[in-house]
Amino acid sequence: MVIRAIVPLIIFLYLVMKFVLHENIHNRVATIYGISLCVLGMIIFSLGLSYGLAKLGGQSGGLVPAAFTQLEHVSGSPLYSITLGISIAALFAWFLGFGATLAEPALNALGLTVENLTNGAFKKSMLMYAVSFGVGCGITIGVMKIIFAIPIAWLLIPGYTAALILTTLSTEEFVNIAWDSAGVTTGPVTVPLVLAMGLGFGNAVGAIEGFGILSMASICPILAVLSTGLWVQWKIKRRHKSDESDFQSPEPEATSL
Repeated sequence: MVIRAIVPLIIFLYLVMKFVLHENIHNRVATIYGISLCVLGMIIFSLGLSYGLAKLGGQSGGLVPAAFTQLEHVSGSPLYSITLGISIAALFAWFLGFGATLAEPALNALGLTVENLTNGAFKKSMLMYAVSFGVGCGITIGVMKIIFAIPIAWLLIPGYTAALILTTLSTEEFVNIAWDSAGVTTGPVTVPLVLAMGLGFGNAVGAIEGFGILSMASICPILAVLSTGLWVQWKIKRRHKSDESDFQSPEPEATSL
């Protein structure tokens, strides 16, 4: 599967270089070596996701509901009261989303780009934690949607309405960053792990379907980054005002003749 995905792309790029741009490939040995490492790394990465993270996410997602509901293959379930069990499931979903997002390679690259474009005003760590926090909250809401059978429209319409309101209040730079940050939820780590967990939750609680988690995990980081952007703008304006007040000299006192 990895070879079928990468080899046609390599052939396409080679044909563009050769027949459209009329350029030869420089450093062919290094290029071939790099492509070979890329294919090998993608194969190992895909195997690790398929037999590691996805399996672990599905098993944990299928067992965590035993904290608040009865499961045949878990003795003594439910293990806790309904309130405590659902709280444990919500915390599990949040930490899973937070950790999976921090592990996304694309988020690290996005953070570096954003820090350079904003001249350090929006730091890489701030963006990574804002996106991870939003994804964690979104996955938690998605799990609650599965548990309580909440219609997805009841969650998406208010979420995107709030995102549009925050968009009108933010500057263009932060709007672009926020809406692009939602793409991290389609990364190679988050998607298989979260989908497997959602399907495991759905099967355990007898839900009709276990989807809808990724949709909430897409809107919540937008809200988190837009809110963080507004906070950064407020800090910058406050700093400028304080600098201006420091440079202003006191008015001379009126002297009586």
